[in-house]
Amino acid sequence: RARAGPLRGRARRTSRREFREHIGMRVGIFGLGLIGSSLALALRSARPDVHVVGSDPDPVTMHRALARRVTAAGDPRDADVVVLAAPIPALPELLAGLSGCRAVVTDVASTKVRVLRWAAAAGVDLVGGHPMCGRERSGIGAAVPDLFQGAPWILTRDEPQVTALVRAVGAVPVFMDAERHDRLVAGTSHAAFVLSAAYVLALAGDPEWPAMQEVAGTGFRDLSRLAAGDPALYAAIASTNRERMVESVRAVEASLARFRRHLEAGDGRLVELFEEARRIRERWARDSGFGMDPAAFGGDG
Repeated sequence: RARAGPLRGRARRTSRREFREHIGMRVGIFGLGLIGSSLALALRSARPDVHVVGSDPDPVTMHRALARRVTAAGDPRDADVVVLAAPIPALPELLAGLSGCRAVVTDVASTKVRVLRWAAAAGVDLVGGHPMCGRERSGIGAAVPDLFQGAPWILTRDEPQVTALVRAVGAVPVFMDAERHDRLVAGTSHAAFVLSAAYVLALAGDPEWPAMQEVAGTGFRDLSRLAAGDPALYAAIASTNRERMVESVRAVEASLARFRRHLEAGDGRLVELFEEARRIRERWARDSGFGMDPAAFGGDG
């Protein structure tokens, strides 16, 4: 999935020497779901000389990781760089266990303000991170080594070890503070899956829903796609970015109300709104490099 544009340009390649100097030779990953396992596979593909150690509380996941050689067994805390790829609710306990750890610690959580507060309370100097990519499927079985290719990977600061790791797996580092991150993704990502879920529930509550399913096509497929995502992930995101999500949902409600008023009035200006939305969408698609191919999109949490 080639991506271009200001945030999705081709990632600068990280040389083997730079990787060694900045990251070291050991990377530890807590959590071997989609993101954690994909990161391990990407690192193994890009830098086979790096020792990747993973850990997951689920014994079945851990067995699959070792059997597929996604990671090696061991304690991730002994690594040079530690990546927290566990679900958001598990992060406070993991961070508490990293107090005094000498490794550089980063995470991949979909919200940053609350997570950085947890880290500060635990005495961990966390480099907040969030790769803006994903898939509807979750778990180690959905992991792929090219998941991060060309994707923006937001970091709360430019820490050489973490920045080099991000570039090594083909992602594009984008630096911003935690507050700005949570505000931006509440609109572009978090409100999107709320809207998708609300749309599905609205149709499913209609008496004609069984007949609707028979005629549903690509429009329904595209708008309902995010509703097929992990409910536990969405709930955890909502619990840690509630205020900003409420602001974004209110903005969507106001926009829907505007469309509804034009529909009720049979107003010919409705076409102007459709045209405005189309221009904005096409400009974003062109500048971002996603184009108009639905296959280029993945859930990005």
